[in-house]
Amino acid sequence: MSAANPAVVALPTVAADPRHEADEVVGYTRSPSDVLRLLLYGGVTLVLLALTRWAEDAILGLEEDIVALLSFLNPTTERILAGAATVLVVVVSVAVLLPAFVLKRYRLIGYIVAGNAVSALVMMAALWWLDRGDPESIVNEVAERAGLRDNVLTPVGLSAIAASFVILAPFVSRRWRRAGAVTLAVLVVLRLTITVHLPAEVFLSVALGAFVGAAVLLAFGRPDERPTMAAVRAGLADSGLPLASLERASVDARGSTPYFAALTDGSRVFAKALSPEERSADLLFRLYRYVRLKNVGDERPFSSLRRTVEHEALVSLHARDVGVRTPRVRAIADIGSDSMLLAYDMIDGKSLDRIPDEDVSDDLLRRLWEQVALLRRHRIAHRDLRRANIFVGADGEPWVIDFGFSEVAAGQGLLDADVAQLLAALSIKVGAVRAVDSAVAVLGTEAVGASLSRLQPNALSGATRAALKERKSLLKELQATVMERCSVDAPAYVELERVSGKTIFTIVMLAAVTYFLLPQLADIPGIIDQIKDASWGWFVPVLFMSVLTYIGAGLSISGGVPDRLRVVPTFLAQLASSFASKLAPAAVGGMALNVRYLQKSGVDPAVAVAGVGLNSVGGFVMHVTLLIVFVVWAGRSAFDSFQLPDWHIFLYGVLAVLVLAAIVLAIPRVRFLLRTKLFPILRRSLGGFLAVFRQPTKVMLLLGGSTVVTLSYIFAVYFATKAFGGDLTLAQVGAVYLAGSAVATAAPTPGGLGALEAALIAGFVAAGMDNTVAVPSVFLYRLATFWMPILPGWLCFTYLRREEFI
Repeated sequence: MSAANPAVVALPTVAADPRHEADEVVGYTRSPSDVLRLLLYGGVTLVLLALTRWAEDAILGLEEDIVALLSFLNPTTERILAGAATVLVVVVSVAVLLPAFVLKRYRLIGYIVAGNAVSALVMMAALWWLDRGDPESIVNEVAERAGLRDNVLTPVGLSAIAASFVILAPFVSRRWRRAGAVTLAVLVVLRLTITVHLPAEVFLSVALGAFVGAAVLLAFGRPDERPTMAAVRAGLADSGLPLASLERASVDARGSTPYFAALTDGSRVFAKALSPEERSADLLFRLYRYVRLKNVGDERPFSSLRRTVEHEALVSLHARDVGVRTPRVRAIADIGSDSMLLAYDMIDGKSLDRIPDEDVSDDLLRRLWEQVALLRRHRIAHRDLRRANIFVGADGEPWVIDFGFSEVAAGQGLLDADVAQLLAALSIKVGAVRAVDSAVAVLGTEAVGASLSRLQPNALSGATRAALKERKSLLKELQATVMERCSVDAPAYVELERVSGKTIFTIVMLAAVTYFLLPQLADIPGIIDQIKDASWGWFVPVLFMSVLTYIGAGLSISGGVPDRLRVVPTFLAQLASSFASKLAPAAVGGMALNVRYLQKSGVDPAVAVAGVGLNSVGGFVMHVTLLIVFVVWAGRSAFDSFQLPDWHIFLYGVLAVLVLAAIVLAIPRVRFLLRTKLFPILRRSLGGFLAVFRQPTKVMLLLGGSTVVTLSYIFAVYFATKAFGGDLTLAQVGAVYLAGSAVATAAPTPGGLGALEAALIAGFVAAGMDNTVAVPSVFLYRLATFWMPILPGWLCFTYLRREEFI
């Protein structure tokens, strides 16, 4: 660089060093770094809480060893250390607030005060929950410490200090952060040495305080640490790229902040800045993929942001060297606070997602696949071949950009995934047939056919998946086209899902069922005796009542729509809906099946949805009506152990819903969607409602069918109690059932699984039934009404699908 060049002189000089100087807070942002810290500190806190609560013997043994190990100090030394600790805590309390006052960052003061208050409250709640007391062996040991009294290094105080240091960290330099870490370590050692409390609490207090500090930063925002424009300018200039102009780029540059720069020699570069924010976001993304997916070829994340940037530059240089059309790397620079800059030659063109579909020619597709063939030949896996990463130059030549997620010496699975990714991305632009034909013409049928096992949503980028969701049949069309053009059979798709939503849901529900039902199974011998002496003749009426519920459901759904429905298919649809309800929470599967059945029966879609909704409303009305009747009939005998919640809670809930509705309706976009999408459907639904209510027969079917369903369930559970010698009256059983099933509807499990059993058992026990009678009675009832209908429901479901009733 020449000092005579005015363009260079005008830039920030090295003396100012805008790349590294510390820096004025120019804005606040919610950082992925705090999400990572929240997960880490939260995980440590939960582990410590669990160990302290449920591994008490092991933890106490460790604590006794720690107390014995630290008992070598004489009383005078301990008192001196206690005084020093008190002074240090006072100094630290002042020191954490000093930077905020000196720099006039009053927002930071609010952060620290909030962190101290919240950490203190949460720590006190944790200590109350643990409720460990003081084991005698440790108390005796502490009592020998010459009257050493408690000091300011309590668990609550230590957690507040930890929260303060975590909150202060992004506002100060690295040197001060290290000083804070050392100070906290000294306080921890002092607290272990001179404590009069249980030593295990020190680790919990630090972890919990750090968690609260990260939560405060995440909730209110930390200083934006992304490099400034001045830092980017200085970094490029120091790399031999003197600038004439620099501007933010409004392009898709996932994981970085992009810039367009014009150099003094007339050339242009594309630069992207990567900060710790982007690295944290990348780590979160990789963590999510690791938990969610497998067999996708993700490598371990690099040890630092510098290694990440160097890897991208390496792969880009390698790809360019073997002939792939990708921009030349112009600079790698260290900028800002722990940030890096990567600069490339600018491409004079547009990304594929910004080019009109009709401008994508067959020649362009062929040349693009030739670039992919080069990558495959040299075993370079791009791993992110979405439309935004394909550029088309002014001369019509395709360019491949962004090798940040790429791998060299890649395995065959990753290379096949590249082909699948590009096939899906191109099919959005040119259709499945043209995308596949252009790939086959260059790569051959074997390579394209091998990619079929990866042609599934979990193997595609987020942008491609989102576009395919708008054209739901396109992915299946693409798969069928590949099978046809490459003469391959439908493959066994590579299993990419490690943990599905269904798996998590199942685990949570099993845990909930175990939690609620395990206490009820405590008297296993008594329950076994009851089962041995059961009157199994009662099982026949229980089963009959279960069948009767489906007849009532068929009557009710017939009364919910103005159209006439066929009797037998409607009954079979209710059996099938019971099977479908087992596959989704809160009866969603059954409702969806009924809507589909009504539509296939010729009912207008909006009226079908309204009819199923009206059926639910009718069931709710009759449930409430019967609940009132049975509660009055049973009197206080059914609910002596229960108390209704305070009416103020209901009022607060209504007010919260009203406030939330007002906030939502204040958004213009929401009002537009309501006016253009929802209201037309509601008008058509209202027409269906009115048509039903004009026919007394339909109303009778609707309400009568709902009544049959509810009464059949009541009699089924009543007969089940009689099978085991239950002595509750029908009124008591009905009241308990109606109240318990109302509570269980709040559970997000299929058929209220777990929640209903727990509610009914608890209700019967509260009404005076012995636990050894209540448990088998409820399980017999659920066997007849929940588990046994699954097989006939599946058979009906299969039949209705084959006959195209659904």
